[in-house]
Amino acid sequence: MRTQSLIVLAAALALAGSTGCATKGYVTRAVDERTREVDERVTQVERAVEDAALATGRNAAHIREVDQTATSAHETANAAATAARLAQVTANETRVVSDELEAEAKRLLFEVTVAEDHGHFRFDDAALPDPVSARLDELVDRVRALDRPAHLEIEGHADATGSADYNAHLALQRAEAVRRYLHEQHRLPLHKISVISYGEEKPIAPNDTMDGRAMNRRVVVRVLG
Repeated sequence: MRTQSLIVLAAALALAGSTGCATKGYVTRAVDERTREVDERVTQVERAVEDAALATGRNAAHIREVDQTATSAHETANAAATAARLAQVTANETRVVSDELEAEAKRLLFEVTVAEDHGHFRFDDAALPDPVSARLDELVDRVRALDRPAHLEIEGHADATGSADYNAHLALQRAEAVRRYLHEQHRLPLHKISVISYGEEKPIAPNDTMDGRAMNRRVVVRVLG
């Protein structure tokens, strides 16, 4: 725009020189007037550019806000979908566990526990004292009185004295001692007797008292139909 003003001025000077009719004052006024017009147009253009820039900035800010809102909504939707999937998985697992427990309850006919608090298993010992033998004899009588085939599961347990590995081994020895007695004294088939050791993993009483430890040193015989 400033260049146009200079062009107008040059044209006016050339005209004045060629005709000899225009005066210096006339030329100056014409140039000033033309310059003001050009300046006004330049100012208008500059304002229009500023307004456009402001509008563009506002639009960009609005777009960012919309993007953030959309992103937040997307994240919320994903979180909700994940929570729904987890809830479904949990519900399915709960049903499976419930079904398994129900089936197990139907299979369990009865169980017998032998422990030191009855004068049975002693500390750090897997031998079967006489009271245990008598209790197992009663169990065999009940099994033979059943009107259906039965399977025996023998669980060995220990208190928390000593290392976990040692207690697991000791609990297994106790379970094996019971299975051996049932087979050797009562001829129960070995394939119908299974053993498992839980060591110190499943206490039924606190291990910080003598009586509690005595209760945890036990063997549980589960009779399943």
